[in-house]
Amino acid sequence: MNEISIHKMGHAVGIYVAKKISRLDQAEYLEYGAEILLGSIVKLSIIFFIAAMMQVVLEVAVLLVVTGLIRTLSGGAHCSAYYRCLVISVLIFTALGYIIKTVYPFIKLLPTIALLGITVLAMLLYWYYAPQAPLNKPFENKTKELAFRWYTLIVVGTLSATAVIVGTSNLIAWTMAFALLWQGFTLTPAGHRFIGLWDILLTLKKKGGEAEC
Repeated sequence: MNEISIHKMGHAVGIYVAKKISRLDQAEYLEYGAEILLGSIVKLSIIFFIAAMMQVVLEVAVLLVVTGLIRTLSGGAHCSAYYRCLVISVLIFTALGYIIKTVYPFIKLLPTIALLGITVLAMLLYWYYAPQAPLNKPFENKTKELAFRWYTLIVVGTLSATAVIVGTSNLIAWTMAFALLWQGFTLTPAGHRFIGLWDILLTLKKKGGEAEC
């Protein structure tokens, strides 16, 4: 029996749409777009389902919005297959959401300098390591790379300032700060090794090679 995969579903949807609009020459782009869309829907559905069971929907939503926005500009460590990205994303975001909710009654009592320290540390990570383009899609030139660097720093600075202004007594402020720190960590060599280790641990084998995704 053929395996059901996001890639195959995206391919099927892309071909179907291309035929419907009589644009077979655009089938490849439609397939890629459909694969990204379907993958995102599946990933978000699973993440929020588990987050709802753990009662950390707000925390996970803020984490996803902040990291998603920054990652679009800064790049970061990637998994080598969709299902690994799915598993790691579910584990990381729900775990972070749960940890933040659990420690919030204690960290909300900390002075503003503690929240400021986290955002400054995150800012330093972006300053030293952002941006990072995927290996299969490097920056076209230094000008574009520099533009993404400044876009990243501006957005990170704005979100950091917002978190500090909102204050330590607000759960969202702490969640934003930890989201910035986590995404900054994925840019570092240690972050790449961390994701790479999970990527290896989650590698599944099947006859004839690696499991399709």
